[in-house]
Amino acid sequence: MNDFLHNYADMPKKRQAAQFLVANLPPADRAGLSAAELAENLDYALLARESTPWGKNVSWTDFLHYVLPHRVSQEKAISWRKNFYNEILPLVSECSSMEEAVLAVNRWCFSKTGFKSTQRWDQNPLMTINRGWGRCEEAVILTVSALRSVGIPARQAMVPAWQHSNDNHTWTEVQVDGKWHYIESANPDYGLDHAWFSGSVRKAPLVMSYAYGDAASPDYPILGRSFGCTLINTTARYAPVSKTEILVTDSNGKPVPKTRIFFSVLNYASFRPVASKTTDAEGKTAITLGPGSVLISAAQKNKSAYAGSIWIPGEQTERTPLILRLQANNKPEGVISFRFSYKDTLNLKTPPKNSEGAQKAEFDSIKKQRLQKLEGMMKAAETASPENAGAIAKAGLNTPQIQRAIANCPTRNRSSLIKLISIMPPADLLTITTDELIEIARLSDLAREQAEAAGLNYTDQIFTEYVLNPRIMYEQQSSWRKLMHEKFNLAKTGKLKKLLKKIELFNTEISTIQRGSLGNSLTPEKVLDTRKASSLTEICIFNTALLRSAGIPARYLDEQGWIEFHDGKNWQPFYPQIPGQTGNKNATEQSKSFYSPWRNIQFKLPYFESKKRNPQYFKDFSVSKLIDKSRFHIIEKTVQGKMDPKSKAWELSTPRGEYYLISVQRNKNNEPTINVHKIGK
Repeated sequence: MNDFLHNYADMPKKRQAAQFLVANLPPADRAGLSAAELAENLDYALLARESTPWGKNVSWTDFLHYVLPHRVSQEKAISWRKNFYNEILPLVSECSSMEEAVLAVNRWCFSKTGFKSTQRWDQNPLMTINRGWGRCEEAVILTVSALRSVGIPARQAMVPAWQHSNDNHTWTEVQVDGKWHYIESANPDYGLDHAWFSGSVRKAPLVMSYAYGDAASPDYPILGRSFGCTLINTTARYAPVSKTEILVTDSNGKPVPKTRIFFSVLNYASFRPVASKTTDAEGKTAITLGPGSVLISAAQKNKSAYAGSIWIPGEQTERTPLILRLQANNKPEGVISFRFSYKDTLNLKTPPKNSEGAQKAEFDSIKKQRLQKLEGMMKAAETASPENAGAIAKAGLNTPQIQRAIANCPTRNRSSLIKLISIMPPADLLTITTDELIEIARLSDLAREQAEAAGLNYTDQIFTEYVLNPRIMYEQQSSWRKLMHEKFNLAKTGKLKKLLKKIELFNTEISTIQRGSLGNSLTPEKVLDTRKASSLTEICIFNTALLRSAGIPARYLDEQGWIEFHDGKNWQPFYPQIPGQTGNKNATEQSKSFYSPWRNIQFKLPYFESKKRNPQYFKDFSVSKLIDKSRFHIIEKTVQGKMDPKSKAWELSTPRGEYYLISVQRNKNNEPTINVHKIGK
């Protein structure tokens, strides 16, 4: 970072911009970006400011927060700005207004990508172009980056969870002549402040916009600040709002300061936290929310409080102030009805799409040109390697790298390479190089040979899934295997127990660092290099990578918070946070429950007995845990079971412990009645 800052020692304006960029760099970017990459981002951001008609009209403050930033969300940071500037500037150079330029950029994004669900980790803008599609957040990353590349302030906005349906949505906010507007990302069907969600967002419980750095917000309240990021509560831009005041007290009515309060929306048959606030010295806090219902909860030590808050515009002038009285052994059980429907006087109607009617042929042509590139790659894969064409073509425009890997891979590693390509997610195949693919196959085979020499043997299936596989969780792809294998391998230590002790010792040297809402997690090789991590998840992913690089099968149990490794006979626990407890299944109360026989739960959902369709996990009911007695977290993996199709009775199995069965019944307006029932303990 010092090298980067030194470049601008004699240029006050550029030095200020460089200092701002560095001061707010997420840990992964601080560890992974070079001075040259940061310099290219800064220089081309300033070039766009100087070379566009609107550039200098953007305030310096807005330039820093919404044009200069090198990233949008939690994608892997890459160098995109120079290429985008060179390709997009000619498209906007003849635009007569800033608004016209915005629409031209959005049209360019549409020519590069379409909408399709992908994976849980974010693609960077070049990945989305190479793949030809992305989900809404990836379209935002592409669109915001493209707008910033030509000096137009842009940021991400999102509803973290809908209440009238499941899931969420995110879109692009763009500043035109000093005023913020919204557009649907990479979709020029509508103009400014019109999109398919214009009506839906009128029921949003919360909308938040992201700013890089510590930003001020004269028009909207600050929702929260984390390292390098400001969350702005822009709900009032989209929906009617009411300020909610909350007081937290103890059981005797005495205010409790510095207590974290969570605001949760019913989404996917569980309560999903969408925001949190901390009480002041008087035990008070406040938040501005849209219409509808939220669960408000707080906890301190073994005491907790829960309350529903409902505001229906037209029926109430404002939300009722709440007092959360913390009580010992408080359980959030019972039945509650949430509402959100109201008579919307604006009743926004979605205008006709540009892709329909007279412009349909033009839009179809743009889409066809994009798809033809991907189809060309598929045909090339079928010609070069017919038996592997399906797997190869997942790489989109990166397909040639995969083909070259197959052609150049040593014969002894070819089988592992083919397996590797077949199991890798498309998002990882989009950016991996020929050399990286061959290296993974070669080092995995070598590590297995070293493991066998040390007496550790396992099946080919275990090798493929838990040694060869470079994907651990939802981390960004990186090349960690070579560096880790050089420092941790069974050829040096000779025995499995000795290597595990070495890894345990290394874990004690890892220190905790702060990470905000922006930026991806530190990659395994960066944790190894810096001996720093921002979360237990980063440490567990790092340890899983270490074990796999040494030829030891490993998997991360994210819902439990530890790792399992295969000792040649069975899966054994490895606790990065608890040295000396490797293999001990009774190390903690949670591990003891997990490794003991699981408890069975039988139940029926009466609401579905008269319905044709069967109840679905996630959508109609869930098993959730209380985290820190203050917020629910839906269980995805640590639950097993099935339904009897005749009786529609469910039988689920979970580890012993306290869980909550949450079921949802929605009325004709899709408003839910929620039944929360404690199971266990």
